[in-house]
Amino acid sequence: RMDPVKDLPNLLQGFARAVRSSPRRLRLVLVGDGPVRPAVERLVEQLGLRDRVWLAGERADVAEVMRGLDCFVLPSLGEGISNTILEAMASRLPIIATRVGGNAELIESGMTGLLVPPGDGDALADALVRYSTERAMARRHAKAARRVAQSRFSLARMVADYCSLYQTALAAAGVPLPPAAEALSTR
Repeated sequence: RMDPVKDLPNLLQGFARAVRSSPRRLRLVLVGDGPVRPAVERLVEQLGLRDRVWLAGERADVAEVMRGLDCFVLPSLGEGISNTILEAMASRLPIIATRVGGNAELIESGMTGLLVPPGDGDALADALVRYSTERAMARRHAKAARRVAQSRFSLARMVADYCSLYQTALAAAGVPLPPAAEALSTR
């Protein structure tokens, strides 16, 4: 969503720096809508990025859009556990995100993505250029991000964790587990 907390002006300024310093022709896709969209549109024009930035608006096919990207960037000033980061990881994208809120719980910088300080357009630009020029590293990070998404954040993992939590709580309360639950807990 295009909201002040997402710090899209910083992303655009970092992207403009990356465009100037990268040997590759970079493009930026901004998906979503919200109250800062008019300011984002003006900044795209001011920075001379109209031919490099696609303001895709609100989309129902975000997963399909993600499959066409080389990396995912979340420049937020504050986050909880970001579903969009998890979706990007599951889509096998390397992640560039600010080190705020739950982002550091999801991304291991240098392994599944790159974490940068919030509000630091230069660090965003450097990370964008790294992924655009160091494609083998980007692929390694993307592959590792997918593995982490599957092993730590999949539906199967969530169900297993809930079952374990309930079994522990019931055992602590002295409630006997039915035979089927005991069989599950020994797996």
